[in-house]
Amino acid sequence: MGNFTSFIKSVVKACPYTLLGKKCINAVKPDSAKQKAPSPKTISLSKNIKTGRNIVLIGVFCPFLWFAIISGASKDFIILNAIHSGFVAAIGLLVMFVNYLRLHYYKQKVKKC
Repeated sequence: MGNFTSFIKSVVKACPYTLLGKKCINAVKPDSAKQKAPSPKTISLSKNIKTGRNIVLIGVFCPFLWFAIISGASKDFIILNAIHSGFVAAIGLLVMFVNYLRLHYYKQKVKKC
């Protein structure tokens, strides 16, 4: 069993997607020695960005839309559900964009001080 586990671990470590993911995370992740604790406002804005992302996901993966597509509903009904899902996704994108801008301007303001 130990050999099988080590084989699986070696396959996962050799996977190009795993290597690419680790490189991307290391490129984005700031140096841990320089990192300071984020302010409550930064945490709040980051949570709002994630909330916007979740709203977008709800719009994209709307069960009513996908059920209509899979069940072979009429074209008009699918378009209606697609428009509704598009509105929900657009609201989520708007929430993400507004909070991203607020976070960006807040970090610029803090950097100047």
